[in-house]
Amino acid sequence: MIRWCLLILCVSAQQPSQQPVQQPPSASINSSNIQQSIYDVIVVGAGLTGLTAARNIQQSRPGLSVLVLEARGQVGGRVRYATMQTRNGVEFLDTGSQFISPTDTELLALIQQLNVRTNQQLTCGNNTVFQQTRRKRQLSLQQQWSTTLFSDLINSPELIGNLTNTSVAAMSQQMDTTDADSVNRLMQTFFDAPGEQVSEVQLALTCSSQNATAVEILRRFGHGQSLLAQGGMNEVVRRLADGLLIEYSQRVVSVNDAAFPAVVQTSTGRRFSARQVIVAVPIPTLENIDLVPTPEAPFQQLIQNYGPTGHAYYFTMSFQRATWRLNGRSGKVIYTSQSGPLVWLTTFDTTFASSCDNSTSASSSLWGIAHFSYDVPFETRKKLYIQAIMYSLRFADFSPLDCTDVNFATDDLAKGSIPTLRLNIPMESLKYLNDFHTLYQNVHIATADISSNSLGTMNGAVHSGSAVSNYVLQMLSAADAQRNELLRDTPVESTTPYVYSTSSHYPPAMFAAEIPAQVQNQTRIQNSPLTPSNSTSSGTFQYETSSQYPSTVQPPTTTTMKHFSFGNLDNSTNNEEPAAVLYDSPPQQAQPTLNYSTTFAYSTSSVMPPVVPIETTTIRHFSNGNLNETSTAQSPAVQRDNPSILINQQQNGYVYSTSTHYPIQLSSNRNINARATPSPEIVQQLQEVSESATNFTSLQLASSLTQLVQSLLTTLRLQ
Repeated sequence: MIRWCLLILCVSAQQPSQQPVQQPPSASINSSNIQQSIYDVIVVGAGLTGLTAARNIQQSRPGLSVLVLEARGQVGGRVRYATMQTRNGVEFLDTGSQFISPTDTELLALIQQLNVRTNQQLTCGNNTVFQQTRRKRQLSLQQQWSTTLFSDLINSPELIGNLTNTSVAAMSQQMDTTDADSVNRLMQTFFDAPGEQVSEVQLALTCSSQNATAVEILRRFGHGQSLLAQGGMNEVVRRLADGLLIEYSQRVVSVNDAAFPAVVQTSTGRRFSARQVIVAVPIPTLENIDLVPTPEAPFQQLIQNYGPTGHAYYFTMSFQRATWRLNGRSGKVIYTSQSGPLVWLTTFDTTFASSCDNSTSASSSLWGIAHFSYDVPFETRKKLYIQAIMYSLRFADFSPLDCTDVNFATDDLAKGSIPTLRLNIPMESLKYLNDFHTLYQNVHIATADISSNSLGTMNGAVHSGSAVSNYVLQMLSAADAQRNELLRDTPVESTTPYVYSTSSHYPPAMFAAEIPAQVQNQTRIQNSPLTPSNSTSSGTFQYETSSQYPSTVQPPTTTTMKHFSFGNLDNSTNNEEPAAVLYDSPPQQAQPTLNYSTTFAYSTSSVMPPVVPIETTTIRHFSNGNLNETSTAQSPAVQRDNPSILINQQQNGYVYSTSTHYPIQLSSNRNINARATPSPEIVQQLQEVSESATNFTSLQLASSLTQLVQSLLTTLRLQ
């Protein structure tokens, strides 16, 4: 019993404990511990353009490996958001781009695919920010630009050639008050750029890509006709990123398109390789990336002369309830001050609600833009925001639940909001405003900044991402098709000749060293169903089934069996072994020595065995060849049609004579064995034909030979 207890204790000590082992936490799809040597596609930048491109590629071809590298800790790019305290608790609220134009068809289609609702921006209360004049005026340049195709505009020097040297501020001075006000407000709220530093061509390209004038653009983006997404644009980009492989905090410092696959390196020293690379970052930030090979000069000039120029702060405030609606205000405020530091401010109501009646139950928020004459800390900025709004709305108590702001100009990963073309930009640089630009071969730069549709906006970002992803998919499909064609359809060339023989039973290669050339040729002609006529070799085309019958050097087995096909049926006493007969070759027939006087010998020894000589007869009959004999001796009757008695038959041979039809002539004056000699004339004619044969055609040669043969036969018959 003690032994069993000790044994159980020993076994228990050796077994592992049954306590649950903690498994390492599962790696999320966007964690940095996922490694792969070469990706199919790498997307640099998790903004709206990059996420759209990555999603399109992954949905179109799920088997492709797609990696997104993002320098920040969140997706969205210039769609910026932050966690804020609201009446419903802590929520994500947009601090960056959020207004959706009703004409942004591609962006709205994407939002619908992501199952995100949209509602029109609320305009509850009086709208005192902007009013369009009702007086008639002549067709302005903005209307002309808005009705011109974007591609026609950038390729028409006569339309925009003089616009690159003129600033928007100088242009607005020549407009009426309403147009000038709309243009200036567009510069403030849409571009965040002073008109003195922006080329007039920027306004022309914006109106053309939006198919709208400055007034219409303002109305579509925050001034009454805008749409808002439920949960904000942050909800859209976060859903767009679901299922994508994203590595955060990976700031790209170099992209090498001269190598294949392309190489992407980050600031942390990590290197990634991919067949195709999409660089989806703002144009101004390309200065932070070492592009190899170096872009052409016009594109470099675009990078240097295309960037944001403003320094505005974008702020968001959340409220317990929308108190401005209680006072009949829309929430749109314009504030200006000469003293500073806050010199200009404007706000918009960004509360998501289906109507003004039920907006009181939703989380209320205001989003605005502010300009300061000098830098101040955040707490000071927050205080100035509240004071300016309270003064404008005449509120005695205006206390938001939370407030936050962001400055894109000081962000090195954005360098501003929407970039603008500076003065004196070369016309050659405008040709790159074509949705995306391929650096060399496998690296493509795509961003809303160069989109031909909705230039600089979120819809332009979706348009650019869709265009570049479709192009990348075409490139990958073409490369895969080429690789599959090389693997499947292209014949493999080899310097080793392949010998193929139709001698399916007896490969001729095994007798090549022993068979004379003439016998080999006869063998191949008899056994090969295909005899090539265009062979350039001196011998016959060798057709070997080497895969079934490999060649061998062993000679075939010889035999001493006597058979007529071997030609050894004669009575020779030679004890030497007959020559080896090769299978699959013509029989080597030895002509038997015949001493009989007949001219026809038919040997069927394999069928008819040899017989003893038959008895002779004296019956007179032409078939016996004795019709002219004078002997009167009687002889017994014999079988008819037997061979003649004059035939000296071979003892072991069978002789068959067709004497019934062709009686044997035994005339004494005819020597059957005499050799017929052609006349000298025939010989001379034959020599002439032989000498002239090279100059004859086939028909002439045949005719000459026919005449010669006829003359020869006539001569022999006379003899």
